[in-house]
Amino acid sequence: MDTPNDASSRARPPRFTRELTTLVAAPLAVWIIGWAPSLVFDLAISVIASLALYEFLNLGVRKGYTMPVALCILVTLFILAAFVLEPVSVEMGVFLALLVIPASYVLTGGELEQALPSSAIAILATLYVGMLGGSIIRLRNDFGAVGAKLVFFLLLVVWCGDAGAYYVGRKFGRTPLSPRISPKKTVEGGIGGCLVAILIALLIRSTFFPEFPLFHAIIAGVILSITGVIGDLAESMWKRSAAVKDSGSLIPGHGGFLDRFDSIFFTAPILYSYWFLIIHHFQTFRIMSA
Repeated sequence: MDTPNDASSRARPPRFTRELTTLVAAPLAVWIIGWAPSLVFDLAISVIASLALYEFLNLGVRKGYTMPVALCILVTLFILAAFVLEPVSVEMGVFLALLVIPASYVLTGGELEQALPSSAIAILATLYVGMLGGSIIRLRNDFGAVGAKLVFFLLLVVWCGDAGAYYVGRKFGRTPLSPRISPKKTVEGGIGGCLVAILIALLIRSTFFPEFPLFHAIIAGVILSITGVIGDLAESMWKRSAAVKDSGSLIPGHGGFLDRFDSIFFTAPILYSYWFLIIHHFQTFRIMSA
């Protein structure tokens, strides 16, 4: 018979698992973003998006709803392909999600009481991951030589800002930021994370991204920090609704893909839009238009 200590030691991940995962994944990620062909980057984002979508849909399953997982992943891959392939429009992917997913519930004859929340969750998850994941692909592919730099800027500013918020909040946090959704997040941590995000943005600008105007680098750091927190809280809200701590466990020490990339999905179209406005001198708003 197991003792409580035995059970807790099995439940607790090995020490330094988070750091070891980062050590292994970081060089591969740097190569994929900075030097790999566009096709490799697009495929990597498609894999990440598919796994994140699987975890998102699993939240619905945990709530007791039926999710057409395979169908939703296929639709999401279609949307992602539409961000890359010119003959296919993104709008077609959105229409596909809005038409095919509800039709699947009609044809499978599920419980009527579940029809509205089930189809709503499935459509939300598919469009959320597909459209926002596609924004990451366009961020790298639409801006020539600076595309990879923009992706690095996004990841480093958002993730370092998140780490800064965690450590500042743990040390100085007193005022809850959103106690109903995430009791451990604090206003002080959010301010600290924003300052760290600005510092990282300035560091990136001064080292390998001089094309980013100084003033706009600061503003982008602030915007990404704030919206990254909102994206993180949105996923925390959905997880709390499903009564789970992590969306998955596919990334050792980091939880699931949705846990790791929630803020990145949320902020990618924002950075894309901001950079688009910068290079067009804020004179056009035809963002991501054909």
